[in-house]
Amino acid sequence: MKLGNPIPVMEGVFQVRAIGTRVTVLVDGNQALLVDAGMRGSAAMIAGGLEAIGVSMSTVRTLVITHHHLDHAAGAAELVAGRDIAVMAHRSEAGVIAGRERMPNPMRNRLMARLATPVIEMAAGSPVEVDVELEDGDAIPFPSPVRVAHIPGHTAGSIALFLPDKKLLIVGDALQYKFGLKLDPPAPGVTMDMEQAMSSLNKLLDLDFDAVCFSHFPPMRAGARAALRRMMDQRASQRR
Repeated sequence: MKLGNPIPVMEGVFQVRAIGTRVTVLVDGNQALLVDAGMRGSAAMIAGGLEAIGVSMSTVRTLVITHHHLDHAAGAAELVAGRDIAVMAHRSEAGVIAGRERMPNPMRNRLMARLATPVIEMAAGSPVEVDVELEDGDAIPFPSPVRVAHIPGHTAGSIALFLPDKKLLIVGDALQYKFGLKLDPPAPGVTMDMEQAMSSLNKLLDLDFDAVCFSHFPPMRAGARAALRRMMDQRASQRR
């Protein structure tokens, strides 16, 4: 498969490339939902990915942003400009995405944070209003069920989407799947509160899922909940 080609996950679920991330696409009938928007300048790339799977941008009704980091949210304004697309994000990050609040520096290391500041300011996209401020347990309007799980830790407003009919989780950056072999917690260098992130991962085990879509790694199409349980058990045993 060529690097730029869309990635089929399961029926009605694809991932397309954007600058800095993967955008998960849900398709049901004549409606499409996008999860995340990539960096600024990603709109044409996303539209091309949709075209490759036979989906027009005109069918996209919803953009859900998993968290405010630039590789997920900076392309949102360009993507929705002139289109009837509702932007949704967790209420605690709506102000950042809309430009009413200062974007937190994602780097945990102080030196790295100072070095990254000018790059972050240069790469920031235009603010975009959040039409729907999400809470834990909310249902996303879509023909098939999509529910919000608030999973703070990577950022304060990080969310996952749970598709019960497909037993699928879309987790943003809340999990890593390195080399398509091993589940890991979110990257510590850009995670706000690792202890809280681990607590959120434990909460995900209450959901009945088998597959996971990540933002920076290949999808895990089967055995994901069992793999997450093993990872959490291993981490717990290491702390004893």
